[in-house]
Amino acid sequence: MDAEAIQKEIAEMDKRLALLEQKVDQIDKNVSSINSNLSKILWIVGGGFIMAAIGWVIRGGLGN
Repeated sequence: MDAEAIQKEIAEMDKRLALLEQKVDQIDKNVSSINSNLSKILWIVGGGFIMAAIGWVIRGGLGN
């Protein structure tokens, strides 16, 4: 390979690297968004269980 071919190959690798970095950044943002949404859902589900337990206790619990 001559110097010009090597330079072209390096330029192509630089482009690929830049695209891969963009993809990784986008994937990171998507994962962060999914994590945030799952956290909210878990809070809602957990709150529902706590509310159900409190309702059960208010209605008499085991004494009924």
